[in-house]
Amino acid sequence: MMSWISALVWVVLASTGPAHEPETPPARPVLVELFTSQGCPLCPAANLYLGELDERDDVIALGFGVDYWDIYGWRDTYAQPAFTERQRTYKNRLNVPRVYTPQFVIDGAAEAEGQQTDAILSALQRRRMAMMAGVHVTTQATGNGNHTIEVSGTPPSASEVWLAVFEPGWHTVAVGAGENAGLDMQLYNPVRALIPLGHWAGGAAEYGAALPAGTSAVVIVQGAQGGPVFGLGEFERFAE
Repeated sequence: MMSWISALVWVVLASTGPAHEPETPPARPVLVELFTSQGCPLCPAANLYLGELDERDDVIALGFGVDYWDIYGWRDTYAQPAFTERQRTYKNRLNVPRVYTPQFVIDGAAEAEGQQTDAILSALQRRRMAMMAGVHVTTQATGNGNHTIEVSGTPPSASEVWLAVFEPGWHTVAVGAGENAGLDMQLYNPVRALIPLGHWAGGAAEYGAALPAGTSAVVIVQGAQGGPVFGLGEFERFAE
């Protein structure tokens, strides 16, 4: 039987080249990333708030499990070192003194503690006002979990293209040890894999992805080394 991660296939189908930019591209949602842990006492409430934020039409919400709480008695079932590394990259970019949970990162441009809902909402509003057009991401399902991804336009700076594969909606984890022992913890849109598709400096590029059953994904185009998000693309859920 294939492992979960081996069911993912990533192939670059075309290199960069000229691209036509629509005159009035639709406004894209803001990416909200929650760095969380099943061993963190403050994280259950933050996960509930992540789901609340995702009810907004102007938000795409993802939960990234980090692994540094694992030493306290419970191994997070969604955590991966790559997610912790992503948070550390934001730490350096956003000049945060340390990594911590729960932490919200808004469109790669701002961060706030999980309980600081006013700061999170203010950051969302600021990002909506500052968002620049010029980068366009489209996805198209081609059957059996396969998709094509097209990235085009002109980014403000050299960019990285990522694919975040997640399990949509709410998921319950029975925490058996650690700070949250005995809790049936609710997680929202937990990320399963974060795949670098490559660097992109503008023009047109096309990629392909095969998603495991029951998952969805978000294409993230952002400045190098944890810079601000320039473009997003969503996938439809591939049903079991």
